[in-house]
Amino acid sequence: MHSAGAPSGGAAHASPAAPAAPPKKIAIFAIVGSVIALVGSMVNWVVSDAEGATGGIKGIDGDGIITLIIALVAGILFIVAMVTKKAALYLVGGVLGLAMAIVAAINMADPERLVTQKLKDDEGVSQKVAEKAAEQAAKLYEMTAGPGLYMVLIGALMALALGALGFMKARASR
Repeated sequence: MHSAGAPSGGAAHASPAAPAAPPKKIAIFAIVGSVIALVGSMVNWVVSDAEGATGGIKGIDGDGIITLIIALVAGILFIVAMVTKKAALYLVGGVLGLAMAIVAAINMADPERLVTQKLKDDEGVSQKVAEKAAEQAAKLYEMTAGPGLYMVLIGALMALALGALGFMKARASR
């Protein structure tokens, strides 16, 4: 017979396991995603099949400046999130990943956009003239999204997914 206060098999003494803080792996892979996006911002975003064309147009000649800054901020946030384990930092980093993905998708859908920006900035022509020239170039040469856009998109999606995962794990550990 058991008395009312006697332990039965030690189960009464076992405390429920506290949920663990987000593993550092989540933050590390989110940082890697941010670095991939950062590097992709400086690589060719538009390439062409034009004879004699060397390389292409780099992301930093246009919207790549935006993704470069966002990727840098996201990477810093993920580093701080890894150290402090604050859920909000993971969430903000994930939202920044979403912003980078949107910028990359816009530029993938319209490679002429970057050509127009480059003509306006380098040649000092008006928006209308730059758009017309970019349209003519697109008719003559096949312009496609370059490797930098794919790098930004992959890194951004990593930051988005891992930021959301880190946020959920950090919230669950409270």
